[in-house]
Amino acid sequence: MSRESGRPWDAGETNEYEESTPMKDRVANMASRVKEKATEMGGTVGESIRRQRENAAERLDRVASTLHEKADSIPGGERVSRAAHGIAGGMESTASYLREHDLKEMGDDFVQVCRRHPTKALLSALAAGFVLGRVARRQGRPSRQP
Repeated sequence: MSRESGRPWDAGETNEYEESTPMKDRVANMASRVKEKATEMGGTVGESIRRQRENAAERLDRVASTLHEKADSIPGGERVSRAAHGIAGGMESTASYLREHDLKEMGDDFVQVCRRHPTKALLSALAAGFVLGRVARRQGRPSRQP
């Protein structure tokens, strides 16, 4: 098909570039342009993922900070307060991890954890699937009105 007209190639439909350039060079040129576009798109996606990781880390830090501030006023005594501080500390660690590791490193870490603890990984995946299934089913139900 002709690129400009959308009609099938016609023996008389050639431009100066196509007549003077061997097919191998035209294919190499087109492959180069496709590679450039793919690289450009990959950079855009990578930047978007980086921003999302940074936003998630910032949110975790804010929630952890709030939890640290409120931990001593949570009813339940010293034990509950320590647990709240521990959870907040875990959130801060997770935020740091998100900032310091790229997507590939996180994927590699995930695979290592699954290899070291296959039973826990399988049970976690089953639990997550169960929860997501219930949430999806509830989202699909119409609300009951009296």
